[in-house]
Amino acid sequence: MLWLILFILTPIAALAQDLQGNDTASNWRVTHYETYGVWNSICDEREEYGALKQRCYIRRAEVFSLRPKFGAQFIFITPAPDGVEIEFGIEPGTLFWPSGFRIDGKDGAVWRTRRPGCLTGLNCTFDGVGADEIVEAMLKGEAYRFEFRDRHGQAQDLTWPLQEFSPAWADFQQQAQARNLLTSQ
Repeated sequence: MLWLILFILTPIAALAQDLQGNDTASNWRVTHYETYGVWNSICDEREEYGALKQRCYIRRAEVFSLRPKFGAQFIFITPAPDGVEIEFGIEPGTLFWPSGFRIDGKDGAVWRTRRPGCLTGLNCTFDGVGADEIVEAMLKGEAYRFEFRDRHGQAQDLTWPLQEFSPAWADFQQQAQARNLLTSQ
């Protein structure tokens, strides 16, 4: 069990290392942080090899089960060469119901994925047109719905409201554009 937790946290630990690979609390300096409901619009920066590196992102993270059966899920929306990239952090061993990874609107689902990697806790990243479709659905939809069995076999039903996503999206775009991080709109 310990090895599984270490495996899950490895990407997070890599972010908390300095440029020499030493474990640190992190040397990123937050330059912008706004909260819109459950959505965070964040920008930070650090020196890397004598040059300033900046990044901006929208984040939502939810811990749905505490220790000893820890479970969490997140989404990061970041600038990418062709617009934005959307990464869902889903723990290995998670199994979604066939229609359990979706964005709901007033009249039902406005977007859903049936990608095997997303539905089984493997790689779940979208870019290009796929990311654009998700953002559009998030701007029009009412809530993300995640219905799944977590890696411990426990049924979970998460709802992430989207009412405050639109101002978070506008803030992210403005902040990323001000730092020349967005290449296309």
